[in-house]
Amino acid sequence: MRNLQFGFFDDSGLPRESRILMFYSFDTEENLPRSGILHYHVAEQRFVGPRHDGELTAAALDFLSRAGRLHPSAD
Repeated sequence: MRNLQFGFFDDSGLPRESRILMFYSFDTEENLPRSGILHYHVAEQRFVGPRHDGELTAAALDFLSRAGRLHPSAD
């Protein structure tokens, strides 16, 4: 993945405390553009919906963490 970018859909209507919608875009090694939406369930600490590439979800978790949107669980 090259040129990987993320952004938030904060006006999605979902409560920000429980769910995070974010978009992503990148270019493949074959120079093909790819984009989509990731839906993160905060309480379950996981992405919901279709399965995504591990590299993409790891980068998305890093982005969420750096953006201050993930908080340590109270286990």
